[in-house]
Amino acid sequence: MRSLLWILFIGLMQADANPLSLDQLPEGKLPANLKVIKVGPGALGKVRVTTEDVPHPTTGVSEKQRVLEITGGDAAAGHYTLVLLEKPVYSGLSISTRFRIVGGEGVRAAGVIFRMQPNQKDYYLLAVKPDTKEAFWTVFQNGLPAKGFKYDEDQFISPKDGWQSIKLQAEENTSSWNLNHRQDFITYNPETTPDYRRGMVGFWVRSDSRVQFAAPVVRTLKEEKQNQLVALLKKIARENNRVLSLKLSARPSPQKPPVVIASLEAKEIGQPAHEVVTKVLESEENFHGQKDGISTVTVPVKDRNGRIIGAARMRLSSRVASTQRKDLAYGNDIAKQILAAAPEGDLFNAAREKTP
Repeated sequence: MRSLLWILFIGLMQADANPLSLDQLPEGKLPANLKVIKVGPGALGKVRVTTEDVPHPTTGVSEKQRVLEITGGDAAAGHYTLVLLEKPVYSGLSISTRFRIVGGEGVRAAGVIFRMQPNQKDYYLLAVKPDTKEAFWTVFQNGLPAKGFKYDEDQFISPKDGWQSIKLQAEENTSSWNLNHRQDFITYNPETTPDYRRGMVGFWVRSDSRVQFAAPVVRTLKEEKQNQLVALLKKIARENNRVLSLKLSARPSPQKPPVVIASLEAKEIGQPAHEVVTKVLESEENFHGQKDGISTVTVPVKDRNGRIIGAARMRLSSRVASTQRKDLAYGNDIAKQILAAAPEGDLFNAAREKTP
């Protein structure tokens, strides 16, 4: 069942908790939080931050962005260069990036690593080999591929501009991803497949490929779900022109007071909810107020079983003639839009999710 209550009492994430962010890093150097290792013959690969023109994924208009450029250390097919984020380590995670392969004489392939084990030899990989129109989900054990599957030419579509797009999520023994706008997943059997549930994330380059990774983002699943919910609120506000502010609140546990779990204003997230929210959660009633031509509406958000799972509070412009009845109907329609579009999950289950 879809429900907005997958968000979490969020450990109350800051606006940008992305340890892979490149925006503020100096050019020409390896970021201090990354470690480079290699497997197979040859020298250690080279890694640096640089600036490139990167086409916008929707408009195609080029934008100057910091990228992480990795060049493998040897043309041999058995050479891999791995760039690892040592801390934090992740169990449930979401990782995304765009990348292009711009050079190399050997096997031109690259991708993202997740759940790398402390021995730095056991991990999962999602990678692409554009020249042969192939993509792979692979389990590595002792530094070598042990199991996996691949897309063939009929299934893999490489973008015309060369920028591959990956967004991957891992939870328990399931990996799901969007690769160049194609969605897929795998749920492996822990009894027959090496079972890694927690570990480092990073980047993977084969042979002497020169690869530029743009806009890398890694989050815990609860951070990712909160980010998705905030994006949903922004979309609703754009499409409903009376909305001046919009926030969602819920209890982090049944006996605790409600807090703001998502808002158009990032600074409000994690703050105590307005006292009216508590009344709404307890009474299951709508609340309405009006001052200086601005209506404030607070309404319960219910799941499909009619159970209250949170409250939506919003300020509405009154540029047109409005009444309390119309405002409350408008607010309840917003609550329904939130529930209909919210990703799956549950706030209280997410609140018990293991920290990274």
